[in-house]
Amino acid sequence: LIAQQFERERLLDELHRANALLASQALTDPLTGLANRRSLAEELARRMAQRRRDDDVLRVAFVDFDGFKGINDRYGHDTGDRFLAEMARRLLAGLRPSDFVARFGGDEFVILAPARAGEHADDNEPMRERIANLTRGIVQLGPVTIDYPGASVGVINAGDDDQDADRLLARADAAMYAVKQQRRRDAQSLA
Repeated sequence: LIAQQFERERLLDELHRANALLASQALTDPLTGLANRRSLAEELARRMAQRRRDDDVLRVAFVDFDGFKGINDRYGHDTGDRFLAEMARRLLAGLRPSDFVARFGGDEFVILAPARAGEHADDNEPMRERIANLTRGIVQLGPVTIDYPGASVGVINAGDDDQDADRLLARADAAMYAVKQQRRRDAQSLA
């Protein structure tokens, strides 16, 4: 009976570990190790509620890796995967521990960043530039070296009228798209 009890306890421990692993995998992007879209939805809902309760600022950054399709086409999907994993690593290393980084899908990431309400709470340019700078520069991916000009980044603040997470993400995406369009215009004027 004692041996059966020990075996039962061992099997329960294995089951708990397996369930914890599955729960973690369900919320994690396997390529980058970042939170996935499902995890982002849960965290965004939690942070929106916290922002309303504490009257703080919640910044939402939408990041799109311009030219990613060209990287995949030129160097192959394995190199593209390594590129996204490296960008995830750079973002995690360069952002604050309180910031939440998720892979939204494909070559798009979302960052949630709390800020205290106050003097510079509406100035999102420093955060936008900091994120863009984290994605710029030489990226060494095994035998492939890429001099990456940086991602397009749009940053918005969640407002009191932002009750819907999808609309909030759509606003951040629109801000990113405006930056992308301006970068295209700037590149054309230099050509």
